Amino acid sequence: MSPRKTILRELDRQFRNGGEYTRPADIAGFGRQPAKYQAAINTLLQERLINGRKDDEGRLAIAINGDRVADVSKALRPPFARPALWLAILAVAAIGAAGLLLS
Repeated sequence: MSPRKTILRELDRQFRNGGEYTRPADIAGFGRQPAKYQAAINTLLQERLINGRKDDEGRLAIAINGDRVADVSKALRPPFARPALWLAILAVAAIGAAGLLLS
């Protein structure tokens, strides 16, 4: 799973359980690939899908942006639940069927 989805999934789980801010280092996988996770966190902060602030010790803490929960859920959808994917599959199937009928 990508760092982006791992971060969003963990923060979404905490949000739904009434949790607040968490340190990025507490997210599974951050210790193995800190550069990738930090880049993903920076991107999510720029997209405003997550909020960041300093905790009591002055370190970064992040949480889901409460105003963008629907966008986070959309980003966490599995690939087979995406309408664009189904449209692409139907288009390929239609082209294939048309090729069979014309030959």
